[in-house]
Amino acid sequence: MPQLPRGLISPYPKADITRRLLAATMDGLIVVACGRLYWSSGSAPYLVAGAVYLLFRDAMRGQSIGKLVCGLFVISLETGRPASLAASARRNALLLLPLANVPLIFLEGTLIVRDPQGQRLGDRLAQTQVVEGFGAKDLVKSFQDWLMTLGADVRRAAGRRRRASVRVDRAA
Repeated sequence: MPQLPRGLISPYPKADITRRLLAATMDGLIVVACGRLYWSSGSAPYLVAGAVYLLFRDAMRGQSIGKLVCGLFVISLETGRPASLAASARRNALLLLPLANVPLIFLEGTLIVRDPQGQRLGDRLAQTQVVEGFGAKDLVKSFQDWLMTLGADVRRAAGRRRRASVRVDRAA
């Protein structure tokens, strides 16, 4: 019996295509800005920064800046965990190929729309998938909740100190 690739039997639903397009646009603008800085200044570190961002953009908890803002992240289909540094490099390496990257962008877009799991060629090579999940809105909400609990803890501790100082005054 033939074995199906893991990408074809993914248990995760396809991420929203509009959100993926928006995230890719944000990430693309970062790379274009680095290219523009290189073009105007002639300083190679800008070019290197753009290439490094493009290659490893999904390595921080499976999220690039665009994916964080849009509430998406890349997971490894083998482990079910966010994409690693190596998976991000395998996933995005094709986009660094000179003269092939522009046609690849259009091919990748077509694959995202047509594939049942929304996998592009890079996802198939790296055995990854973009899924909806923890985004910037959720991050801000959890940070606000943490601040509120922190504030309640500080108020509780201040109340205990006041009561303790009143007891000390009465004892004297």
